[in-house]
Amino acid sequence: MKTGLFDSLTTEVTNAVGPDKSVHLQHSNSKPCEGIGPLKPDVSFVATFYNKEDFIPNVLSAIFAQKDVGDCEYIFIDDGSTDNSLAVLEECSNNRDNVKIITQKNAGPAIATNVGIDAATRPFIKFCDGDDILHPRATIELYKALKQFDVGLAWSLGEVVSANSEKMDAPDLPLSDEKPQLLANPIERALKLAIFNLTCVLAKTETVRAAGGCDPRVFIQDYSFTLRLANQTDFVLVPSILNWCPTVEKTNNRASALAGGSQVLHDLNAALAYFIYDHPNMDTNVRTKMLQRATSRAWTWVKRQENATVFSKEFCRYLNAKIFPNIGSAFDRTLATCASFRPDRGVRIPPTAKG
Repeated sequence: MKTGLFDSLTTEVTNAVGPDKSVHLQHSNSKPCEGIGPLKPDVSFVATFYNKEDFIPNVLSAIFAQKDVGDCEYIFIDDGSTDNSLAVLEECSNNRDNVKIITQKNAGPAIATNVGIDAATRPFIKFCDGDDILHPRATIELYKALKQFDVGLAWSLGEVVSANSEKMDAPDLPLSDEKPQLLANPIERALKLAIFNLTCVLAKTETVRAAGGCDPRVFIQDYSFTLRLANQTDFVLVPSILNWCPTVEKTNNRASALAGGSQVLHDLNAALAYFIYDHPNMDTNVRTKMLQRATSRAWTWVKRQENATVFSKEFCRYLNAKIFPNIGSAFDRTLATCASFRPDRGVRIPPTAKG
């Protein structure tokens, strides 16, 4: 059930962001969406931060330095940081127009991203994780591909680099000569992998809202976002590296490193389960692939991490999904696999989650 994630901002900012959030408007002369010119997109840049004080100066510098963009706004969400992230955000945003800094109690990247989506007023949203660096032409190259193919989302390649790499200074490196590639019916590919993280994405605001944004029942946002958007629009790939991400060991609060890596796998299966729940009339073959993917992932995990045998419940679930995919509730069977990643691992589960 939708919970008003994308209601328009009211004149009272505190009402717009809720009782546990506050917003700072810096030099705000933002205006509602009014369309775009033919060459330069009007963009809402949405970036979330949790204990990223060391990365924020470079992250914001790269966002503010985006080339060939139109009338833009910058929405930064501090997700309950316990370091100096908020102070650094305010300092680095000083004297910038159209900046909104929203603070909230720590709720995780999915919910924080939805807060940013809710606040966006431009026709396009460019996402950025709190420690990722954008190429100076990231936004315009994605925009050109999106317009060329008339789809709701464009994404690029990214590269994982050392936190000390010169690429973390957003160099204007040459782009690939390869042409953009249309990915029709992306749900099939989304069954196999998340396709992208949000930093790789530029999307139409109306498409993101029609999809429901990120699933607030899942802590990490990338895969649920992929599934939801894949159900709304075709994608187009810009085959150039347009962002850089620091290695996990250099940023130990990155979501992908949580719970020894099991958070990601847990959330992949949870995203599949909730997608099944939200689409009871989906194609049977797609639902079967989702169930089998989830049970295979859980079985592989416990086999490698816990030396589980064929007598384990994970193997039984995996085998049953292969032989009897259409018996019982696919949602319940898929959600049950999430428990395999939880024991004593500190996996975070949003309060909105089921089961």
